[in-house]
Amino acid sequence: MNRWLICLVGVTACASTEVLPSEGPSDEPSFVPDSRDDGGADGAPREAAGPCADCEYFPDECTPDALCSNGPFDPGTAGGSIDPVRQIMVIRGRSASDVWAAGALGALVHFDGTSWRRLEPGSGETLRALWLRDSEEVSLASLTRIYARGLHVDGGAPPSSDGWTFHKATPPPEYEFSIQFYIHLRSGWGAPGAASFWLAAYDGQQDAGLWRLRLSPSSTFELGPGIASDVCATLRCGQMASIHGASANDLWAVGMAGEAVRITNAESDTPSTKAFDTQTWNALTGVWAASASEAWAVGVAGTVRHYTGDPDLWDVVSDVPTNEALNAVWGSSASDVWAVGNAGVVLHYDGTSWSRVKIAGLRGNRPKLNTVWVASPGHVWVGGEGVLLSLGGKP
Repeated sequence: MNRWLICLVGVTACASTEVLPSEGPSDEPSFVPDSRDDGGADGAPREAAGPCADCEYFPDECTPDALCSNGPFDPGTAGGSIDPVRQIMVIRGRSASDVWAAGALGALVHFDGTSWRRLEPGSGETLRALWLRDSEEVSLASLTRIYARGLHVDGGAPPSSDGWTFHKATPPPEYEFSIQFYIHLRSGWGAPGAASFWLAAYDGQQDAGLWRLRLSPSSTFELGPGIASDVCATLRCGQMASIHGASANDLWAVGMAGEAVRITNAESDTPSTKAFDTQTWNALTGVWAASASEAWAVGVAGTVRHYTGDPDLWDVVSDVPTNEALNAVWGSSASDVWAVGNAGVVLHYDGTSWSRVKIAGLRGNRPKLNTVWVASPGHVWVGGEGVLLSLGGKP
């Protein structure tokens, strides 16, 4: 039965089943022990913690079917390695030889197909979204605070040592106060070649969760609501966590109480929107669209939902091998989908079922994993608390 009908009968019962995330992404890094150190804080060897229920998924040695360290937390990274207490918040790429990752305290790195290089954006702000345009790279710390490489505005601040410049998008006047205090960027998505970069945001006033950023001919950023506030309030899209599209004109956004909103004609001045029933009140924190007729969403308590073309509903997925919160999902095709979450959980869907994936070399750590990006089968990158991982530790 449709969840909306159920809620009309028993609002209290529906509310009692809702599971919200314990907390959103934080600007402050959480402590993650350095897995390169065989000893404890005092230099003494760590004692065995005893048997654990998930040890089979965390072997010591890297194998081709396990995710292993690959990147900027490792010694020898060009430009200097990233401190292991930092988090990777977002990974995006144009190809397997052009991959970008960004995160806490200004962490910003690039992979050229051979090795990672650490870059200096010119700020210690946490970077939450990456917009990879044809000839520029753009990273966002908030809806209005933007760092870009390949753009220059006369009279602006000088670029960082790696060529990044700061830009400030000016929102409509009626939103300036809300953006400063109530509206927080969660993620962003722009299709290759798209004129718009769509942003999912958490709005404490629950009426402005979807935004759109555009670059003007004069290289200034123009920010505005993606959907009118009264429409967004009606659709329950004021607290969105993730956004992705199968094309520039067909996007999905998901949010904090099981919301799923489809945006069509997204490049036009008047996008169309429709809310779908995901058959859950659980917070959905990641979405990935494989095509116009298929998409995946993940969330807290191991929640997975699958859209297969129904005009109103997403399907419930019940064979998920974890109860941990899942934070992100991505794939290369309908039969190669990856999801990552808390406590070092990584899942893979092969077109038939979901299975757990091993992570090697963590030495007892179980980091929160925030992001995943897939270039093609076998080329997957995962980032989180003090880790950036790839299959077999290779690109």
